[in-house]
Amino acid sequence: MTISKTAKIQEIEKSWKFEGFCFITLSNGQIRKRKCYDRKTGDFAGRTLVNLDTDIYSFKWDNSFSPPHGYDIQWVGNYKSIEEAIKAKKNESKAEVEEEQPKKEPVTPEAKPIVVVEEGEVRHEKYQQILTCVSADIPVYLYGPAGSGKNHTLQQIAETLGLEFFFTNSVQQEYKITGFIDAGGTFHETEFYKAFTRGGLFFLDEMDASIPEVLVLLNAALANKYFEFPNGKVTAHKDFRVVAAGNTVGSGADESYTGRLQLDQATLDRFALIEFDYSEKIEMALAKGNKELVSFVRGLRKQAKEKGIRATFSYRCIISVVKLEGKLTLKDIITIAVMKGFDKDTINTFSSDFSKYGIALADVKRGA
Repeated sequence: MTISKTAKIQEIEKSWKFEGFCFITLSNGQIRKRKCYDRKTGDFAGRTLVNLDTDIYSFKWDNSFSPPHGYDIQWVGNYKSIEEAIKAKKNESKAEVEEEQPKKEPVTPEAKPIVVVEEGEVRHEKYQQILTCVSADIPVYLYGPAGSGKNHTLQQIAETLGLEFFFTNSVQQEYKITGFIDAGGTFHETEFYKAFTRGGLFFLDEMDASIPEVLVLLNAALANKYFEFPNGKVTAHKDFRVVAAGNTVGSGADESYTGRLQLDQATLDRFALIEFDYSEKIEMALAKGNKELVSFVRGLRKQAKEKGIRATFSYRCIISVVKLEGKLTLKDIITIAVMKGFDKDTINTFSSDFSKYGIALADVKRGA
């Protein structure tokens, strides 16, 4: 969808009637609301007014403000106010714009996705990689430990791309994908059906725990871009995107994830495989900057892996400790929120560091 320059100016005018927000016009015509640029912090943080069609426009407020590294943004100009920018644009003819602006290769969401980040929001290190694949309509399979934030990251990506988010967990029956027609003749839609027919990001979590028959159906849908639902054959919407995730790389069950199935090569061949591990910067954000806590949890996770202990020590550990600290003793917190469910022999296999959390673990081991 091509948006005229007049329409762009109108959207700019509308957006600044709402104090504290701007509006982003996507290539499909949808409008997304974002917080405005904060001159005090000079933070990019998604406060850029952009039009994602053949050209990308933004307002540069002062010489110190520049786009993030690696993004190609065509500046409209250097204006003191949005009113001045609008007035200037209204007085420019199409020929004058083309003469003043250097010609560039068309920038599209598929070629150079623009990352729009809410204030204070933290992105996983693999965020941009996943976003690029999804933008290019390449199915993605994320593999990594439980609780590493796959679901949340994909919701962020759907939000960035202006796509509705649809989620289905480990599918054990075909109708969870295909839908079904009941005795009264009513067709019951699934999350997959909605994404396939209306457009959106469909996330199949725990694909390596889904039955093979379902994956065969998914393979056919991805390959053919059409699907035979109980209510008839449907062609995939142009904005239909798929990301799947699992705890294994498709090799089947292991000591930590015993309920996983082996994925055949026909399935894996459809996807770009991206490893998705715990993010230290997300852990630091969850711990509210508590390096001592993050180091303690990451150390336990490393020990568990080296010693073959079935334990994740996910982000939930950090969240629980932060919520409970100051309300319970550290010894109790380590027992119920970190070493939860472990027998004494297993707990004793973990060595303690010299942090306050390590000392609390030592108390747990001694039974003090």
